Parts: sequence; C-alpha cells; structure tokens
Amino acid sequence: MGTAAGQGTGLSIPVERPILTPGIRASATYSDNVLLAPSGKEDGDVIIEASPYVTAESLAPRAKYRLLYQLRNFWRVQDGDTNLFRHALNATGSFALVDDRFWVDLDGYMGTINASAQGPISVDPASSFVNTTNIRRFSISPWYRDRLGSFATYQLRYLVAHTAGGTNNFALAKLDQRASASVDGINDGSSPWNWRWYGEFQQREFESNITRNRRTSGVALYYRLNPQLRVFGTVDYEQIDGLRNRDGDDFGYGPGAGFDWTPNSRTSVSASASRRYYGTVGNARAAYTTNRSTLGVQFSRSVFTSADASLLFFDPLALTSGDLGTANPVLANLLAAGIVLPVGTTLTQSLVTDAAVLDRRVTAFYGLYGARNSLTFSLFASNRESTTELAAGTAVTGIRGTGAAGSIFVGELRERGGAVVYQHRLDARSTIDVALDQRRNSSPSAGFDTRATTLRAGYTTRVTADTAFFGGVRHTRQTASGVGAKYDENAIYGGIDMRFR
Repeated sequence: MGTAAGQGTGLSIPVERPILTPGIRASATYSDNVLLAPSGKEDGDVIIEASPYVTAESLAPRAKYRLLYQLRNFWRVQDGDTNLFRHALNATGSFALVDDRFWVDLDGYMGTINASAQGPISVDPASSFVNTTNIRRFSISPWYRDRLGSFATYQLRYLVAHTAGGTNNFALAKLDQRASASVDGINDGSSPWNWRWYGEFQQREFESNITRNRRTSGVALYYRLNPQLRVFGTVDYEQIDGLRNRDGDDFGYGPGAGFDWTPNSRTSVSASASRRYYGTVGNARAAYTTNRSTLGVQFSRSVFTSADASLLFFDPLALTSGDLGTANPVLANLLAAGIVLPVGTTLTQSLVTDAAVLDRRVTAFYGLYGARNSLTFSLFASNRESTTELAAGTAVTGIRGTGAAGSIFVGELRERGGAVVYQHRLDARSTIDVALDQRRNSSPSAGFDTRATTLRAGYTTRVTADTAFFGGVRHTRQTASGVGAKYDENAIYGGIDMRFR
C-alpha cells in the first residue's frame, strides 16, 4: 500500500540499538499514462526520481522512537514538468527528561495524499503528477507522572499540535491544544478491585476566529476475575462544541463496559463500549503471534476532532505489537526483508480535518515470514462522516451533512481496500516480489464510486550490504460510476537504493 515515503524502498531498521541510516533512492519509470487520464487522452513519458532519505529507530527504555524521512523529487523527461521537495516524514518518539517522571512525546507527519476520493487514485500519491495534496502535522506533548503515596499514581499531560496543507486550511485547526489528567489506583495484589479517573480538555482554533472545544471525563472500576482476565465498567461525560444529537444537546453522560484478556503470551484480546450523547463508541482489538506468523485485527467507532486521527493510518506494528516498546520478531523480519515499511501507511483520500468526524473502521494485518517465502495481507474498511460545523452561514445539523459546504467535504465517505504481498527469496541476495492492491471509495452524498486495482511485480538484488538494484512492472486500472475518474496505466521501472553507514 502507499505510504508517505513511497513503496518498494526495501529499507530495514535494526531494533537492537539506536541507529541512524542515511541513503538515497534513484529510479527511472516509463509510464504510458503519466497524468492518469481517461481513455484516448493518455500521455506517455519517462519519470526520473532522486530521493535521499534517513531512517532511525531506538527501543531504549528512556528514548523510544521510530523515524523515516524521505525528500522525494521527480522529473518528467519529455514534458519537463517537475514535482520537487515532496517531504515524506513519519516519526514518533518518547523521551525521558527527568528521571522516570518527566517525559516528552514528539510526533511528526509530512506526506502527499490523494486530494480527492473521486479523482485518479494512486497507491503512491507522492510520485503522482495529478490529484495530490500535501499534508503536515507536528505535535509536542510534555507529561509528568508520579505517585500519591501508596494510594494512587497520577499523570498530567499537555499537547499542542499544528496541521497545515490540503486544499482548504479552513478545515484544519491552526492550533490544537489539549490538557489531560488521570489518576490510577495502586493495586498491590491484595484485592481484585481497582479504579481510575480521567479527564481531558481540547481547544481547536480555526480560521475566521472560530474556536471549538471538547471536554471528556470519566471514572472506571476494574475487577480481575483471574490473572488472564479483567473486566471493567465506566461512567463517561462528553461535550463537543457544534456536535448535537437529535434532541439538540451537545453534551451528556453515559455508561460503558469492557474487558482485557491475555490467555497466553501469544494472544491478547480487548474490547470496550461506552454510550455517549451522540451514540455509542467502542473499540475491539485482537493480536496473535507465533514464531513465524503474526495477526492483528482492530475495530473502532468514535468521533475524532483531530487531523492526525482522520488521516486514517494503517500500521502493522501497532496492530500486532501494540506498544512502541514491544518488539515483534515476525514484524522485525518482515521489516528487514522490505515487505513491510518501518512506519504506518496512510490510506486517506480527501477527508482530512480537525472538525468533528464520526469514524467507523476495521483494520487487519497478517504476516508470515519464512526462509524462502513470505506473505502479508492487509485489509481495511472505513466509514467517515463529517459535519457542517465550520460552514459559514450554514446551521449546525449534527454529525450527518448533505453536501459540500465551505469547500469542506460534508457527508459520508466510504473506503474499502486490501493488499497482498508475496516475496520469494531466490538466493541470499535476490528476491522476487508480487503485490496486488485494491481500493474502493464511494460517497452516497457526493455521488461517486471509484474502484482502483494495482498489480506490481518486482525483482531486487543486493550487490553489497548497503546497495540494492531493483526493477519491475506495474499495471493500474481504475473504474468508476457517477462523477468518479477512470484510467488505465502501464509502467516499467528500475533503479538503485544505496545506504551510507
């Protein structure tokens, strides 16, 4: 699947120790339809890419981070058109500043995504000359934790984030600030009961001096049935400016319940659901890992009020490993083989906003690693509904919109997709890869339905530990109904990937 830093880089990141690896990827691609135009309007050309990059990862106890940055540059040989300085950054990290109590979390994303779900879709938008837009988001979050004697532990956190880019900054908050606190009871094992209190205040500042606030708080009571199973109940309060239910309320209380189950070291299952004034939110996750395979599935239903959540990331590391500090040996091997990229894939089409979005999504990943054959499956389904809360001159109508307002996508956007990647190792240096990617985007409110299929076959040989040559062919076809775009593309490519260590 497409990522902020493109596909097929074959990058690997050892996780044994902190390491910084610069490199460069250079390639030439001939495409018979560079602009992804409809039948009869195709234009063939050669595209040259020269993209330096740097990777880094550390799982040290006091400095945990993952980073992939690539500066992507493209030239059309015959036409002379250029796409230069397309930043591709996926980075997240947590660093201890004072003992084990005062920390700071840093997150950054810069990438190129498909600007419109009804336009020509590309699994690697950063290399496309049409239907693209650049997005960037950075956040810093200092936090402090300590104990209240033998009674409880507490954590205080502040986050500030800035998002920019896209086709309309009116949908993105100039400043997103959050303050949160939580208090957890200390369980010394003498009782199966425990408790937690939590709360958060979020303020989003948009163009035209529009400010939207969100407040959440709740209390949870836990009971451990046995060492493997814990159940809990919650009471939650939530308030979101501009998001009203059918009764006109923008706040309310609701009960919730959930469980955490870890039957063995390979398996973990968790689920929760909570009633809110606008409906029910919930989350369910299951992960299973053996010596050769790993599986992760997650479902969520919630209202997002931040662009980082509406970006719709797909991250096998998070699905199968959970915590950044938890190593998954199967994923580590798939990363080293270049089948899985070091950071999350961005699946977003069009709908990127800090306004309220009702999001329902299911993501799943399966990976199998062998000495000669490896296989991965990635699946996702997402329904996102935006509001009209920021449309000037339009009355607030709740979570469901009916059309375009203020150049912000309003209504429902449905996305479905899957990818399968198979790799066969010919010898210690050479591999063959075959990948199939399918996407479907539709919107009842906007009146389009697009379906894109990409089939790619490639060959990679590593001449030294740090230098690899690659080449392959690609075919993409997009069909559509309504106002959606249609195109066919055939391409052949080749290049070199060099790392400097």
